[in-house]
Amino acid sequence: MIHFTFLRKRTRFLLLLSSFLFLSACGSKQTPTEVTPTGNDIPPSISGQQAEPGLVKLTPQEVNELKIKVLPVSGNVSNYQISVPGMVFPSPNHVSIISTPINGRISRITVHEGQAVRKGQELFSIESLEFGNMVSEYLQAVSEEKYQTSRLQRLEQLVEQTISSKNELDRTQSDYQRATTAAIAAKAKLKAIGVPDHEIEAYKVSEQIDPTLKIHSPISGVLDQRTVELGQAVNALETLARVLNNNQVLIRGYVSPDDSRFIHEGDSVKITQRQGDQLVIPAIIGSINPGIDETNRSVVINILATTQAGWPKPGENVRLDISTSTAGQVIAIPLEALTYDGNDAIVFVQKNESTYEKRVVQVSGFRDKYALAKTGLAPGERLAISQIFSLKALSRYDRISEE
Repeated sequence: MIHFTFLRKRTRFLLLLSSFLFLSACGSKQTPTEVTPTGNDIPPSISGQQAEPGLVKLTPQEVNELKIKVLPVSGNVSNYQISVPGMVFPSPNHVSIISTPINGRISRITVHEGQAVRKGQELFSIESLEFGNMVSEYLQAVSEEKYQTSRLQRLEQLVEQTISSKNELDRTQSDYQRATTAAIAAKAKLKAIGVPDHEIEAYKVSEQIDPTLKIHSPISGVLDQRTVELGQAVNALETLARVLNNNQVLIRGYVSPDDSRFIHEGDSVKITQRQGDQLVIPAIIGSINPGIDETNRSVVINILATTQAGWPKPGENVRLDISTSTAGQVIAIPLEALTYDGNDAIVFVQKNESTYEKRVVQVSGFRDKYALAKTGLAPGERLAISQIFSLKALSRYDRISEE
């Protein structure tokens, strides 16, 4: 309300002065006597002391009544924080989808949801005719390879004794190569569906073929989901369960396109709960997606974080406080000092105790409680951070008075 009081004072004074000059001109044709107003509240625009363009000069009374607070601006904002929302997902290599590689029927379930499992532990057993045929094929290939190996060794001895011909040895070597290749291929098929080496070796000494495929866990963790029941028929590639290792999680943060310009890989991050700060996990930004997420219209950042006491869990929402920095020289303007004159962002720079310069600045962005400007100010200049609207009103009044 202070600046409106000053405006009323100055307007009343101008009206009185204009009336006096008008009456003097009408009452006498003599050269009017110069009138020199006095008083501490007379603005420079009518006191004969014209202010420079863009300057606001305060009277001593205005200085005492306004008590304008000033603050120096700082250059090269090295660190500031950006708070963004985040979503927790299972970390790569810490989650595994368990599926059946062949058709069959669930004959055994050894682990249930919520139970811990270790890498290589049996989870399910599947009875499958297809698997029995694969085991049979492998045993036949091994048997053929063994026969061709023995035959080749015997024929090599006969050739050395010139009992057999070299052509017969060449044909035997070719048969041996085919048998070896077939055995390798049959073993590869078993390994492709998850049969470990020790089970494959056990087939060689088994007296009968067991058409039961055992499904093992590829990682250590907890059985998070199970989608089949005992005796259920399943098709190849059908999902059976999910094993989750919660020692590490992937957190995706969603950053506005404007803020993403200031974020870099390797920036430090504090992960906290959306409500309260009881748990804090430090981490760094691992990667930044190059495009904008179509659903959230945000730039996605990826963070691998080690959990603490099982937190956070996949599916949770978290808050990410990113500590980053600007590149090059950037001036930080307190938001209290910034206002607008039309489309121009302006501040009032203190020249001395009673003089302020209205200056246009180019704002490149906003961080925390600061606006970032690359031009218009120099580090160390002092800005008014209170009575901004009073200064703005006085600057307009002085401009009108000068006109």
